[in-house]
Amino acid sequence: MKLILTVCLAALAAFGQQRIPILFDTDIGDSVDDAVALALALRSPELDIRGVTTVTDDTEARSRLAWKELGIFARRDIPVATGAPEPLLDPVHFGHSREFNVLTPGDALPPAARKRAADFIIETLLASQQKITIVAIGPLTNIALAIKTEPAIKDKIERIVLMGGAYSLPQAEYNIQRDRAAAAIVFQSNLPITAVGLDVTLQCKLRPQDLNRLRIADGPAAHFIMHLIELAKADTHEDYPTLHDPLALAVVFRPDLVETAAGRVKVPLDDNPSGGGLTQFVPAGSLPGVQPTTLVARRVNVAAFLDLLIQRLATSLP
Repeated sequence: MKLILTVCLAALAAFGQQRIPILFDTDIGDSVDDAVALALALRSPELDIRGVTTVTDDTEARSRLAWKELGIFARRDIPVATGAPEPLLDPVHFGHSREFNVLTPGDALPPAARKRAADFIIETLLASQQKITIVAIGPLTNIALAIKTEPAIKDKIERIVLMGGAYSLPQAEYNIQRDRAAAAIVFQSNLPITAVGLDVTLQCKLRPQDLNRLRIADGPAAHFIMHLIELAKADTHEDYPTLHDPLALAVVFRPDLVETAAGRVKVPLDDNPSGGGLTQFVPAGSLPGVQPTTLVARRVNVAAFLDLLIQRLATSLP
């Protein structure tokens, strides 16, 4: 694995490309696509992962799951921080999915991984010589807390790429709905945002041939991901998982996978949690004199995305 990464990094350098520094914020464990997104990040030499932070509900278990996956991919050099267990609004807790069944007593967190995620985000951004892209594939609680705690970090954020919202579909999306207040804070921050929502992610489901390639792939990394997919199937009864989060992660280094529209996004703070969480998109043409800060994904090249994902995950190493 180290040899392959070294060769890939050398190739990137030869073409004059720099690795994109990212912070990866996730509610890993609720749905298998978080773990698949993390796997894709770990297999993408275009990215420099500065840390993984977890959010919502049993965040210690989420951090343990992320730490376990980092170990399987031989990347324990990447720090983990444990985030906010409750949203800013609507503090309702959900139970564990079967994905957490992979954890054993030996999967203990190192003391450093108990650091508060918002503090870790702030410290990492302020200490960085480069601007960092935040990849947010869960509720936006940690990101909102970091922005409100230390607004100076906005100067260190290249952009936020998030999986969340629905911009041409009249429905609420889980990550936005789960913490409407945090989503409103992030979208009102005037930071550059690329929002990858249900409009495109619902089209991205694993194909039968993709699962077959993962099943026959050698190495503990592919076996781990395949095991999680089978556990998730017992919860969702979906034969072919929908890959919401991996698409958002891929867009960080392959923006050509989606077509976007520029504009602004508003998240109304409806008093009724079950009725809230809608995302209202106003295109740039309807915002005279206002600089649009958000790109919303409208179309996706599904085949190109799936081919990229499986090519990277179904290799034989580590």
